[in-house]
Amino acid sequence: MVFQWTVLTLLTLLIIYHHVIYTGLMIWLGRRAPKAPLSPEASDEKNKAHEPSPLPIIALVMPAHNEEGCIEAKLANILMLDYPPEKLSVWICCDGCSDDTANIIKRWQPQFKKAGVELHCKDEADNQGKVARINQLMQLAKEQAELIALSDISALLSVDALQQAAISFLNPQTGAVTCSYLLAEATSGEQQYWQWQNNIRRAESNLGNVMGGNGAFYMMRAGLFSPLPADTINDDFMLPMMVIKQGYQVQFNQFINSVELTPSDDEQNYQRRQRIGAGNLQQLIRCRFVFKNSHHGARWLFASGKGLRTLMPFILLAYLLLSVLMAVQGSLTALGLVALQTAGYLLALLPTVGIHTRLTDKLHYFIGGYAASLLGMLRYLAGQFRQGWRHLPPLISYQSQSTLLFKRASDILLGSFGLILTLPLWPIIAVLIRLDSPGSAFYRQLRVGRISEEQVELFEVIKFRTMSNNAESNSGAVWASANDPRITRIGRFLRATRLDELPQFINVIKGEMSLIGPRPERPELCGDLQNALPYYLERTAGLKPGITGLAQVNQGYDNNLDDVKNKIAWDHAYALALSSPIQWIKMDLYIMFKTIYIMVCKRGQ
Repeated sequence: MVFQWTVLTLLTLLIIYHHVIYTGLMIWLGRRAPKAPLSPEASDEKNKAHEPSPLPIIALVMPAHNEEGCIEAKLANILMLDYPPEKLSVWICCDGCSDDTANIIKRWQPQFKKAGVELHCKDEADNQGKVARINQLMQLAKEQAELIALSDISALLSVDALQQAAISFLNPQTGAVTCSYLLAEATSGEQQYWQWQNNIRRAESNLGNVMGGNGAFYMMRAGLFSPLPADTINDDFMLPMMVIKQGYQVQFNQFINSVELTPSDDEQNYQRRQRIGAGNLQQLIRCRFVFKNSHHGARWLFASGKGLRTLMPFILLAYLLLSVLMAVQGSLTALGLVALQTAGYLLALLPTVGIHTRLTDKLHYFIGGYAASLLGMLRYLAGQFRQGWRHLPPLISYQSQSTLLFKRASDILLGSFGLILTLPLWPIIAVLIRLDSPGSAFYRQLRVGRISEEQVELFEVIKFRTMSNNAESNSGAVWASANDPRITRIGRFLRATRLDELPQFINVIKGEMSLIGPRPERPELCGDLQNALPYYLERTAGLKPGITGLAQVNQGYDNNLDDVKNKIAWDHAYALALSSPIQWIKMDLYIMFKTIYIMVCKRGQ
């Protein structure tokens, strides 16, 4: 118990240090930091803004993917920036755009030519991702510019943003500059978060270095750019950190404002924060150089800020599990800690069921951010995000993220319970199978699992054997039929009661399947079915196949193409139910009860 208390105390100190001491100190320092007026030298430079010699040549780089809703506002904003046109060039790459983005840019070309600003647009047919296009544009721009600015299409800049950035680079030690980030539309949680972040960045700047930038707008010396690895997730963090690695400083200019125009809904925000979480873990690994050298105080700032923020989801999870363990062992203090944590997490969940208050909304934003970050990091450790970030809606965007979390949790809990509950039946079933026909009691077969942006997952499904041994050695993969002669006597009983599916609890616990979902199909049949039936493969897009499902309880095994066609409708109907936790619970309860009814009445096939 002494060791457990030591660990719990250490975790408590880390949580308090990061959230209260460090964050509170940085916000306080940021608010107290003087909003210094421009220096006389800088003021002189500003007064000479239209002279050709003082101001550096700037290139503005912007990858774009399907930005027709924002691109005109961005182009108009650029033309209004107060900077000598002969000193400014704009570089845009349309990364496999399928909308009107490229045509809109072409229509604006005459206005840029009239204003004297170079506008370069590369319209690439294939989607290679943001990082690939940043590398491509930066290599082109650095040949002509002294400074390179990167900006999101959806963010507008303050009129004097480029002049202010140029003033910051009068300091020869400044290698990159970032700015204040504002949201045109924000929830109370988002607004609070970014107010704190702007204050923290101001304090970081005064203490030596800002830890990263933000994609809305940041600028760096062209000569300090080196191409990013293709799998980089948070490019707006890694590029400024590479500046620090080279011995330069990243500074925060509070006079530059970027305003994000496009509000994100809960699902988009959750996806974005998963990506950021995965990127935080990646950058924690790749920015180890910070701990080897001081780099203007970056070591403490990085460890206390980004480092602990990255590890905090794991720390909070460990804190909860350790508290529960100690409470079970009889500690009243630990029981109280469990109660407090449970109350906090429940309050954070209230907005998901429509209960909103200022407190619950903020808790939901902050705790939801940690949950999304944890999921993103687990996805990164599982090998996802290998292609970095592509500005494409994920295949699972139709599903509520809270539903996905609850669904996986229920799979682990109910799958483990089902395995333990039915395990005594397994030896009996195995013996009956062996007595009925020679061969193994278990049957393994390759099936198609979840389809993601990066890959189609394949796995071996485990079932009790219901056919004669090597039943398809001569015929190959074929559909089962009514009164199929290959099915054994005990096999008919197992299929009628669905007991042949019991070993698939192992697949569920391993994460290859879900308890409820579309039927897992054999890869040999998928190609022909996709050619014959539109949207066939989409039935498992972002969704794991299930032991049972809406199609399985409403229709038996597939005997022909029409059966498969009917099942597609059931599978897509189930996917629609995952848009909210309430709909998912109702649908899964219906399927579970109907599955039990089919098993008891022996109506399975």
